[in-house]
Amino acid sequence: MTKFYLTLILSVACNTALAAAKFPLGPFQLQVIPDIEVTLKYNNNVTLESHEETSSPVTILRPQVTLLSQQRTQSYSVSLGTQIGYYANSSVDDYLDLFLKGNANRQFGPAVNLSLNAAYMRGHDQRGSTDRGIHVGDQREPDTWDDFSVNGLLQYGRKDRIGFDAEIGYNTRSYDDFIYEEKMDDKNQTDLTGRAYYRILPKTRLFFEASYSMIKYQNPNPDARSDSDVSNYSVGATWTATAKTKGTVQVGYLTKEFDSSSDNFEKFTGTSWQIGVDWNPMPRSTVNFYTGRYTNDTTGIHSGGLQDTQDFSVNWTHNWRPRLSTKAGFYWAQTDYPGGLRKQIGLAERSDDTFNFDLGVNYQLLRWGNLTAGLTAGVSFTERDSNLDSDDYDQQIYYITFQAAFK
Repeated sequence: MTKFYLTLILSVACNTALAAAKFPLGPFQLQVIPDIEVTLKYNNNVTLESHEETSSPVTILRPQVTLLSQQRTQSYSVSLGTQIGYYANSSVDDYLDLFLKGNANRQFGPAVNLSLNAAYMRGHDQRGSTDRGIHVGDQREPDTWDDFSVNGLLQYGRKDRIGFDAEIGYNTRSYDDFIYEEKMDDKNQTDLTGRAYYRILPKTRLFFEASYSMIKYQNPNPDARSDSDVSNYSVGATWTATAKTKGTVQVGYLTKEFDSSSDNFEKFTGTSWQIGVDWNPMPRSTVNFYTGRYTNDTTGIHSGGLQDTQDFSVNWTHNWRPRLSTKAGFYWAQTDYPGGLRKQIGLAERSDDTFNFDLGVNYQLLRWGNLTAGLTAGVSFTERDSNLDSDDYDQQIYYITFQAAFK
């Protein structure tokens, strides 16, 4: 904990020194925006085990600083931060994550807008959060990785009756260990997306979207990992029809085809959707609804080639007083694992149902000049019910978070 307190002191000192600083930079104004967040948790199942759970108090420190520059049709930002976690009863799960993000946005005339984003993160997979297991026998630390991504979005006619988007993205992830199973998850992914919009009402637009993803593994395994191509064609609508509701509805046809000829990988075809609605039933309340269907690659060897997930969430936020608000949330997901070794030997394919309830209260401690500070406390309950008993778990987290920022 000595390292934590030293890091905390240095973070507060740096944030204070940089507080809301502004510097002239030619025609631009450079603004420095520091913020810091400290969270104290109690986690009764750190590694998401079905039995013999490890419980521990957890301390998390997240300092960050953002450099922001804006001028009429241009904006640029760079964010640098870290997140440090300390487990009082499970030091093997301590972690130190770093991230660096940059964004550039420029408008070329009234119809054309270009956004460029780049991000680097030095992160980790918490033990038990993947299908690779938690490596209890040798008490290995969480798997760590380096992740780099770039993304570009060109928009034409955002305010016109007819508009178009063209988007391209690239992501690469590499794990540190060259011996263990996680190295098979090193991969590169390229994403291409095109959209066409048509405005039918002042605040309602219909759109058609076509997307394609190419996933390439750096260390492919014919029975455990396979390159794949994902195509999705969808139609939808986005609206802000009234003062009480806004949202997006998108329904499509998704195909994921693997390069491997192994029977462990099945071609996936099916309906995909994303539906998000924000509803304001009264002036100080907001209810958010979301449901979707999507696919991911698995991280285990025996679980199949992909995860087919359908999920639903609802969150209610209410401002009781100018400084006091509460939040209540519910989340449900069903994840199936088609294919894999279990199917080849005649066993039932894995299927999980995950439930989460979250309750929280936020109080704004102060707002003085450019300084804001708040306190959030809450509790989160999660249960995963799988047809494989070894993948069941229950988890309760109690937390309190202090946030401070200069803007």
